[in-house]
Amino acid sequence: MFDRKGDGWTGGDGTLSVCLKDGRTVWLFGDTFLGKVKSDGTRPKETPMIRNSLVVQTDRRLDTRYRQTEKGPAAFFPGAFPDTWYWPGDGLAAGNKMRVFLNRFRKSAPQLWAWQFTGTVLATLSLPDLELEGLDETATVKGVLFGVSVLKTKEYVYIYGTRDDAFPKLACLARATTGSLSGPWEYYTGRGWSADPKHSAPILSGVSTQYSVFQTDGLFYLVTMDGRGPFPDTIAVYRSGSPGGPWQGPRIIYKVPGVGRDVVAYNPFVHTQFTEGHRYLISYNLNHVSNPSAVYDDATIYRPQFIWVDFAVIEQRLFQ
Repeated sequence: MFDRKGDGWTGGDGTLSVCLKDGRTVWLFGDTFLGKVKSDGTRPKETPMIRNSLVVQTDRRLDTRYRQTEKGPAAFFPGAFPDTWYWPGDGLAAGNKMRVFLNRFRKSAPQLWAWQFTGTVLATLSLPDLELEGLDETATVKGVLFGVSVLKTKEYVYIYGTRDDAFPKLACLARATTGSLSGPWEYYTGRGWSADPKHSAPILSGVSTQYSVFQTDGLFYLVTMDGRGPFPDTIAVYRSGSPGGPWQGPRIIYKVPGVGRDVVAYNPFVHTQFTEGHRYLISYNLNHVSNPSAVYDDATIYRPQFIWVDFAVIEQRLFQ
């Protein structure tokens, strides 16, 4: 479905998703290519690239959402200043609203990959039309990208974050009562919960910038690139009996083909609305780390990849 040649989205990363009550899925992408892909699989050099987009799936039809300005296509979630932008995190839908976490960045130097994280906001979209209603700052922890994964239970919404400036990267956790996602939050301290963000403590080391947490059969699973070393090429899973751990693992569940020194895999995400029994759909992203022209020369590099993982088999073979 995402092997597209034109008329909207032709490539992007992030690849998170939110399921709506009417059966649609809203795919959330970061840097997004629009326009057309040539018959030889290349992108024209003038192909528009915007900082974020939505792709709305209705059955097998995909509809790209972004803003159209006098200067051309623009990000669905607009940055407040020319050198700032938002990359989407996870989100959820409740009632007639959809909420999406956005992590804000700014350009810190002219070099490739030179950016700085500056904070997290919570976007509100109306349903069913998906019109942007507002962006609200969140009370966050310095250096932690909150909202990379969101897990809703009966009592709480658990908001997972990443300390992205650490190596290995560290997972953190906050929670909000159901219906009060804007706050106030409580932060996991390692022993309990505190209303003071300064008491936030890591729950796990070695995660990717974005990872995914879901619950099934009374257990919590955290799916991530195996971030214990640089440029990982394997996807790992941890499990726990509670949202904050302690976590058992990692267990390696997939080795990504075709990655190496130049092409990297990153930020796996579990799309639970497409579950088939114990089989879960997992996406991951690919990009070229040293040659910006590579994603123009080969459009397939910068598109989501998908795998099915049977967690009943994972449980039986890797956690027994």
